[in-house]
Amino acid sequence: MATPSLLQSLYQKLFGRRGPPEDPRLRRLWDACRLTTRRSLLNTPVNQCRFVVMDTETTGFHAYAGDEIVSIALLEYDGLQPTGREYYQLINPQRPIPDESHRIHGISETDVKNAPTIRQALPEIIEFLQDSVLVGHHLQFDLRFLNRTLHEWLGCKLRHPTLDTMLMYQAWSGRLAHYELEQVAKACHIEVLQRHTARGDARTAAGIFEALAGRLVDPGAPVKSLINQQITNE
Repeated sequence: MATPSLLQSLYQKLFGRRGPPEDPRLRRLWDACRLTTRRSLLNTPVNQCRFVVMDTETTGFHAYAGDEIVSIALLEYDGLQPTGREYYQLINPQRPIPDESHRIHGISETDVKNAPTIRQALPEIIEFLQDSVLVGHHLQFDLRFLNRTLHEWLGCKLRHPTLDTMLMYQAWSGRLAHYELEQVAKACHIEVLQRHTARGDARTAAGIFEALAGRLVDPGAPVKSLINQQITNE
């Protein structure tokens, strides 16, 4: 039978919240994850808001069963206009890349051998994501990988407002189904280049975002009205 101290330790591990780390560099990362500007972002007009379009490639589909990120791309938007600022990084997953995953995205273990790990890359990634609404196709897939690492390492997760281009398409078309990126791109007349690469898929998702955002709400409307479109049509 478990002792009270053991049960308390287990409870704390499962449900307890860690405080801010003492290391100043990690504290800055921890603070950035909490994103205290969330409310002001939601009330910012779409055409004045900062958006970051995200995509990742991974070793597999299961963030909580050992799969890891092997590349990540981030594209910055000022309102509905790209700024040209981008972040792209290969990531060393510190585990083998299965053949079936390599066949999809073309990234090999040789490609990532000298790349940073996700923990090494996270400070730059979080800095890029600061004060932004996150955009992506099936975005929660990408966020699960980042949030798992952040939670394991620092006990925090990203709290950014999000837009999923598949849900945006559902809202615009009125068709409630599961749509892959290329299906939505075709419907929106967006050219698909470098499919199944983080940079290529991020650019395709960005094109969809540009095409649909202004059709769903007036660009002068607050971001929360655009986010609510996808919520009410899920």
